[in-house]
Amino acid sequence: MYGTAQKRDNSSRVVGLIAVGVSFGLVALGTAFGVGTRIVQELTETEVVIIEEQVELEEEPPPPPPVDVDLPPPPPQVVLPEFTFDVPPPPNAIQQVEQVQQPVQRPPAPPPRPAVTIVSRPEAGRRATLPDYPAAARRAQEEGTTSLEMCVDANGRVTDIKIVGSSGSDRLDDAALRHWQRNRFTPAKNSNGEDVAICGHVLENVWSLENAR
Repeated sequence: MYGTAQKRDNSSRVVGLIAVGVSFGLVALGTAFGVGTRIVQELTETEVVIIEEQVELEEEPPPPPPVDVDLPPPPPQVVLPEFTFDVPPPPNAIQQVEQVQQPVQRPPAPPPRPAVTIVSRPEAGRRATLPDYPAAARRAQEEGTTSLEMCVDANGRVTDIKIVGSSGSDRLDDAALRHWQRNRFTPAKNSNGEDVAICGHVLENVWSLENAR
């Protein structure tokens, strides 16, 4: 009986201790939660104010006003007068002037020569004959006039000859050119009676079947 009662007293004591511990724990929790809730409420109700500080920019000071400096006036311009000095010319210059002043003697011009004119034109010599009529031109009944321009020297020889007017037949023109190129003429004469050479003398060779040889 005593053992059973002692066991009951121990159990009751343990239960009481547990109950006391639980009570203290609940009180501690309640206290902790209460304080925490109060701190959270105080933090929530606190207004956060951010103060922005405006930075003032310092303006640069204005430049100083220009200082008026009194400059001295410019010096006056000095105009020098023009001086003319009588300098005698060098001796060479005097000699040159004297040489230029001397008159230049020129030989007299020769007297003009009297005008000389052509008084006669070249003429065919006594032995000059008419050119032979080409046989082919005669058979073809070709006629016409061949005009020739020539140069004749003072001896009567033909130095140049060309056709300036065609008869219309190459055979007749060639025959007249060859014939008169070999012929001899009486040379032209001037007003002094001298034989002279002349160019531009024109001769006409008439080709006619009636006079054909």
